[in-house]
Amino acid sequence: MIPDVQSALDASGYVGAWETDLKTQTVTITGKAADLLGIEQHRGTAGIQVVEFLEGVHPENREEVAHLVHEAHTTAGRFEAEFRTIGNRDRPRTVLARGRVETGPDGQGLRCVGIMVDVTDSRRVERADTQVQTVKRITDALVEAGALVEQLGSFRLKTLIDMALIEVKKTRA
Repeated sequence: MIPDVQSALDASGYVGAWETDLKTQTVTITGKAADLLGIEQHRGTAGIQVVEFLEGVHPENREEVAHLVHEAHTTAGRFEAEFRTIGNRDRPRTVLARGRVETGPDGQGLRCVGIMVDVTDSRRVERADTQVQTVKRITDALVEAGALVEQLGSFRLKTLIDMALIEVKKTRA
C-alpha cells in the first residue's frame, strides 16, 4: 500500500483496508481493520488466512459474511456488507465493508481489495433518533386519544391513557 494512503488510514482512527491474495487465501489488513477484527496489527500487516479474518466477525454475522466473501471470490465480483465484529476488549463494533475482486487477463480473480469503516457510533445515533421519533409518535397518539376519551366521559380510560403518557415520558429520560 502507498505510504501516504496507509498514513491516512491510520490517522483516521476508523477506516481500515484489506487485500486478499485469492490463490493463497491470505489477507493483509491495514489501518483500523485489524483492531475492528480483534487482530494484532503486526499479524494483520504480515497476513492471515481468510478463516482467521472471519473469526474476527461477530459469531451471529459470521456465516453470512463468509458466504458473501466466498461469493465475491468465486464470481470475481463485488463485496459489500454491514456487520458486527468482535473488536478488541470484547466490544463489538459495526462496520461497513466494501471491496471488489481484481481479475487477471483470463478473467480469474487474483485479489480482493477493500475498505472497512467503523460505523458503530453513527448507527447508535440513528437508533437513538429512531427511538425519539417513535416516542414522539406514541405521545402524539396518546394525547389525541386522551382528548377523544374525554368526549366519551370515561374516567377509567382517561386514567389509563394518562398512565401510559407517564410511562412514555419515563422512556425519554
